[in-house]
Parts: sequence; C-alpha cells; structure tokens
Amino acid sequence: MPQRKEYIVEILLISAVIIWGLNFAVMKLMYRYFHPITFNAIRYVISSITMMTVLKARGEGLRIEREDVGGILGLGFLANTLYPFIFVLGLDKTKAGNAALLMALSPVFAFLIGVAMKRERFVPGVLTGIILSLAGAAAIVAFGSSKVSFTGAGAGDLLMIAAAVCWGWQSAASTRFLPKYGAVRLTVSLMVAGTAFMLPLSIPWLATQNFRAIPPRAWFGLGYSALLSITYSYFVWAYALSRIGVSHTSIFNNVTPIVAVLAGWLLLGEQPSLSQFGGVVLVLAGVFIVRSRKPMAIPGE
Repeated sequence: MPQRKEYIVEILLISAVIIWGLNFAVMKLMYRYFHPITFNAIRYVISSITMMTVLKARGEGLRIEREDVGGILGLGFLANTLYPFIFVLGLDKTKAGNAALLMALSPVFAFLIGVAMKRERFVPGVLTGIILSLAGAAAIVAFGSSKVSFTGAGAGDLLMIAAAVCWGWQSAASTRFLPKYGAVRLTVSLMVAGTAFMLPLSIPWLATQNFRAIPPRAWFGLGYSALLSITYSYFVWAYALSRIGVSHTSIFNNVTPIVAVLAGWLLLGEQPSLSQFGGVVLVLAGVFIVRSRKPMAIPGE
C-alpha cells in the first residue's frame, strides 16, 4: 500500500511539472492580450482566493504566531511580489524555453544562499555542479538571442536569472518555517501575503488595461495559469513534500524546462540552437549534482 501511494504522488508530480512547463508558453501567448503585470496580478488574486477556500474547506486557517508575522510577510513579499514581477517582465522579453532553463538554476542559488545564511554546509563536491550550471546558463544567454544586451532578449535572460535568485532565496529562507507550519499552510500564507503587497503595486497597469478587448481564449489561458500552474501545482508540490520528502520531490522539477522548450518550439515557434542544447545539458547536470548532494524543493511557475 505505501508503494502504491508513492506511485500516485509521482503521477501527480508529473502532471504538475508538465503544467509548469506548458505555462511558460501559455503566459507568453496571453501577453498578446494582457500586460504582463496585469496578467500576474489577476492570476495571483484568483489563486489566493482559491487557496484560502481550499484551506478553509480542510478546516485549517493561517494562524501565524505573532513572532513569525514579520518573517512571513517579508518572505511573502520576496516569493510572491518581487519574484513574480521580475519573472513576468523577464518572460515577456525572452523565449519561453530560455526562461524555464534559467529558472532551473533556482536550486543552485538556494544552496548558495543557504550556505550564506549558515543553514547549509558547503560540500566541495557541489562546486562542480555550481560551475557546470552557471556555464550552462551563460551558454543559454549568449546563444539564445542574436546578441547579449541590456534590452530585448538579453535583458529578459538576465531578469530570469534574477528571478531564479529570488526563488532560491525564499526557498532557503522558508526552511525555518516549514517544521512549524507545514508545506500547505506555509504555501498559502506566503501566497496571500505576497498578493496583498502585489495588488496595490499593480493598480497603474490594471487601470490602463483594456479588458473589453480581451477575447474568451485569453481568459481561459489566465485561468490555466492561475488555477492549474499555481493553485493545483503548488498544492501537489506541498503534498508531495509531506509524503515522499524533499529529495524525491525535487527530482521531478528537472522535467519542467524540457517541457517548456518543447512547448515554446511547438506553440511559439521558438527554435533552440545547438549551442543552447549544450547549455541545457550543463544546467541540468549541474543542478542534478547540487541536488544529489543537498537537494532543495524548488517549484516552478
């Protein structure tokens, strides 16, 4: 019976990482109708309301202890306000495949930041993985567009690296709250806190968005991103963490960039170069080495 339950969890994880991989292309398609910040604000509001509803249906509440309020709010701002802003603006300026591959660096940054915070112990063998992954990222940025610059695709790639740093930072910092609140309650708490900060900051873009010009298929895409990519997949990830552990769960996220590259190719016509494929191999090999030494649970967008 335990093996069967583990098998079910793995099926759920596969569905989540496929959803995440497709979401990169879906979001870029939806940017034809929504400003990226408007799109982001609406999907986070929908996700927050849905997550709170699910949590209440489970008979749970947020119930954050007073001494942790400041830390949760700060972490929520980092994970679900600053990170999403950087993520959507970066994705708008680069390829869906590039974005997913550069986000795959998150576990590397999580480990390095964890070492800096003295929550992780540096292992010499990890250095090889870090070097490989950073070299792969450099290849993706260098060969993912006609030139590396601070405008256009080059800027988008750099923003995606910054987004990976933000996600890695929150992943490392959240480890101190996980034992007390559990993965599900912490996930919802950070989502609600981040959305509360995000919404007022997004008002200028929400106010200028022409909602009447948005076709039904665009709302369908927004629903996919809000309800499947965030709500469903985050809950699956949290459930998997509680059932099969961090290291086992983290392995599945390596599938996300592969799905994203294929989706970008099929849905957006993004054709990766041979040099980029080399970068893919280096990034995934480096991330695998880092995770095998000290794995971190890093969900994707």
